[in-house]
Amino acid sequence: MNALFEKLNPAQLDAVKSTEGPVMAIAGAGSGKTRVLTRRMAHLIYNVGVPPHHVLAITFTNKAADEMKSRIAELLRIPTDSMWVSTFHSMCARILRTHIEKLGYERHFQIVDDDDSTQMVKLLLREMNIDVKLVKPRTLKNHVLKVKAHPDLIDDYREPVRGYLEKIVPAYQYQLKRNNLVDFEDLLLLTIELFKHHKDVRKQYHEQFQYVLVDEFQDTNDIQYELIRLLVGDHENLFIVGDEDKSIYAFRGANIENIRRFTTDFPNADRVLLEENYRSTNTILKAANDVISHNQNRIEKTLYSAKGDGERIVWFKGYGARDETEFVGEMIRRLIHQGYRYEEIAVLYRANNTSRLFEETLMQKQIPYQVVGNTSFFKRKEIKDMVAYLRLILNPDDNYSFMRVVNEPRRGIGQKTVETLRAFAGEEEESMFALIEHPKNPLPTAAKGKLTRFKNLILDLRKRLEDDDFNTFMDRLVEKTGYKEMLTYDDMGDVRLENVMELKSMIAETQNSYRESDKIDVLTQVLEDIALKSQEDERKDTNVVTLMTMHAAKGLEFRAVFIVALEQGMFPIARSFDNPADLEEERRLMYVGMTRAKEKLFFTSAQQRHLYGEPTSNPDSVFIHEINEKYIRKEGLHDTTSQSFTRPVPHALKTDSTHENDIAKGDKIDHTVFGRGVVVSVTGDQCVIAFNKNHGIKTLLKNHPSIKKV
Repeated sequence: MNALFEKLNPAQLDAVKSTEGPVMAIAGAGSGKTRVLTRRMAHLIYNVGVPPHHVLAITFTNKAADEMKSRIAELLRIPTDSMWVSTFHSMCARILRTHIEKLGYERHFQIVDDDDSTQMVKLLLREMNIDVKLVKPRTLKNHVLKVKAHPDLIDDYREPVRGYLEKIVPAYQYQLKRNNLVDFEDLLLLTIELFKHHKDVRKQYHEQFQYVLVDEFQDTNDIQYELIRLLVGDHENLFIVGDEDKSIYAFRGANIENIRRFTTDFPNADRVLLEENYRSTNTILKAANDVISHNQNRIEKTLYSAKGDGERIVWFKGYGARDETEFVGEMIRRLIHQGYRYEEIAVLYRANNTSRLFEETLMQKQIPYQVVGNTSFFKRKEIKDMVAYLRLILNPDDNYSFMRVVNEPRRGIGQKTVETLRAFAGEEEESMFALIEHPKNPLPTAAKGKLTRFKNLILDLRKRLEDDDFNTFMDRLVEKTGYKEMLTYDDMGDVRLENVMELKSMIAETQNSYRESDKIDVLTQVLEDIALKSQEDERKDTNVVTLMTMHAAKGLEFRAVFIVALEQGMFPIARSFDNPADLEEERRLMYVGMTRAKEKLFFTSAQQRHLYGEPTSNPDSVFIHEINEKYIRKEGLHDTTSQSFTRPVPHALKTDSTHENDIAKGDKIDHTVFGRGVVVSVTGDQCVIAFNKNHGIKTLLKNHPSIKKV
């Protein structure tokens, strides 16, 4: 099928046709890696003759997996239902759904999301009489998951956190298994356990997955790498696509060393460099190459484009942050007059709190925008409530779903009643649901009566699930639980009810895809899909300017991109100054941000801005000065350019240039507003100072008159 190879450049063609043994494709930004992955899979199926279910492709988002399936279906004109194209978590859920009973769980296990895990930790803290004011449940939950995946890390913690973790981690895991629940870490860890201790299962998947493809390999963590090694059989037909220059998720556990581990574990692997970029102009790419070339120990590559040089990057420097936002607003207006659509424009920043002033300016100029990061559909309260009802109907022994909905809507069942029943269930080692009518239940008769009515409601709904079609069942669930009536008294009730109806539609669509399955299997599949999708951001496809962090922008592209607040301490962030590895990660983030732009790229900065209520002046970002000046056109407050968008320096914001502080790292200082502090670092004209817990760490002008060395 020669059409599969059309419009592939020589490097892409090599990556598609090199089917046997390990292959590492280093895919630069915008180099067509999705095209390579899908054409390679289509080639394996159509030309090599590999059955579709013998090819496994792993990516990092459900959206990317769906896109790959869609492209393959279009190329080959075949259904993709039997294909294994999914995220790590979806793949593991599918494997565990078949084999988890070997690990002591029941087949119809449920997946808890991040919020559920936090609530479980919060309940355990309360149960152990640990004050939540001493340790935040969400923060502790993150440490619980980290130690759970890497038990040796507990030695890195100091007291009292270490003591909390020693108690919480085993208790948390016990409660999960007891309630037939798994969290996202379990999906991977239990699959690894399954492969390690059940060689027959591992052999089964070695025989099934004759070819394994992994997208975004630079974003894999240690657990995911181990899982990949276990999945690949003796054939070693492993194809990875990655680019260490785009590794920006170390804070999530991604290990950039995995690309180097791959070369060690598979020393005979072929290497293909995908350097031709199909997104950006050469000026943007050359500037991005200039920046990333300052990182050490990377696989050298140089991106280039056939789109021509394009325009130079515009760097606007204003006196203050208001000048900066005004410039961005005016430039967006000009772009719209030039024929750009709002949805083709993005404003990128390093930290979420940077968006506020830009939002204000865009509102004033009546420019439509959205800030990416709004609550996902699957994390909205009404959806989580409905999911908890469905989970409880499937598994009445699920204590955590029980506690979420037993008094939602309100049924007069107070927190004290729930806690008493929970304590009794712990003593009896039974579920709360099972003990409602137990003779030894210590609750008053009135409380027992309310709980019994709730129990009968759930049992009746379970029976209705078996008798009704899903549409009728969901209508009955919303009606009989009182949830629909509750929403009639809610200011946002109409919207929330529409969300519940959308969930109803989702269940109906899933039922159409699993006509041969029984209702329990269908509902289990729906709840699994919801749990997996709840981890991903929801974005609306509307014609608005996008405001987002550079982390969130990875994988996206826009005709015009503004990278704002490009100053030392803002981007790169201050804590990276003393750590070369952190600074390299910041540089990769800059590279990712720059390569989102297709045609126009703007940098903006301010000579002075208010931080923590004080006028602060930071040097220009080091990343700008790593770019050859011939690729940049300066505007604003630059000596060699026009003074557009600049204003005279307000007298009130001027600092006394004759005041100098001879301070160095480790010195103690006194600040007129923030009090005593310790200098963490000094870089150029700025210093990072740690104050007490009321003020925290601040980046300030070193020679500001408000600072005095003690």
